[in-house]
Amino acid sequence: MLNLPSRSIYNKRIPKNKFYKIIGTDNRLETKFTQELDYIIWKHKLSKETTNLESTKEVEEIQVFEFFLKTMDLSVEVLENIDRVIPYPILYILRFADKVKLSIAYKEKNKLDENRMVIHSYYETEWVRGDELNFEILSGITLKDVYDNIIRQLLPLKSKGNEDIEDLIELNQRIEKLKKEIDTLEKKVQREKQFNKKVEKNKELRKKIRELENLRAK
Repeated sequence: MLNLPSRSIYNKRIPKNKFYKIIGTDNRLETKFTQELDYIIWKHKLSKETTNLESTKEVEEIQVFEFFLKTMDLSVEVLENIDRVIPYPILYILRFADKVKLSIAYKEKNKLDENRMVIHSYYETEWVRGDELNFEILSGITLKDVYDNIIRQLLPLKSKGNEDIEDLIELNQRIEKLKKEIDTLEKKVQREKQFNKKVEKNKELRKKIRELENLRAK
C-alpha cells in the first residue's frame, strides 16, 4: 500500500491513555478518543537509519500512525492535539471496516517552543478500499522532500513537482477561500429581491469567479 522498507516497520500498539498524559486532555477530548478511536498502532518510523534519506532541521523523522476507528467521522481535534505535541510530521492511516484513507497536517515548529507544533491545515485522500490505495511515500533525497511530496500529492491542485510547497499551500488556501466567498455570494444573489442590489451582487460574483479562474490557471 505504501511501499515502505521493512526496516522502517515499528508496529507498536500505543494505549490511548498515553496520549491523554502527553496532550493533557480534558473530559470532552477524552470522550472523542473513546467514542471514535478503537486502537492505535505506531506503524512506521521514517528516519535516516530506516530510509537512507537525509534528515533536515525541519524534518528529522516522519512517523506513520495507523488508527482503527469506531466511526468514519474522526474529529480533527483528535489529530490536532496529537500533532501539536509530537515534533515530527505524522502520516495517519485511518481505517474503518474495509475502508482506508490517509491524512497529514502541514505543520511547523512553534518559534517560542520547539517541542510544540503549529498546525496550519490537513490534507487527505478519499475513503477507498484497502487494496485500492497505492501511494508513493519515499520520493526525494531528504525527509523534508518526502514530507513535501506527500502533501503535494494530497493537495487538490495539480503540481508540476518543482514548486515551493509553501507557495502551493498558500495558493490552495486562496482558492478555497474564494470558493467559499463565491458560494456565499451565489446564495445572496438567489435570495435578493431588489433588482439593483441583485445586479450589484452579480457583478461582484462574476469578479470573484474570474479571480478563481485566474488562480486555478497559475
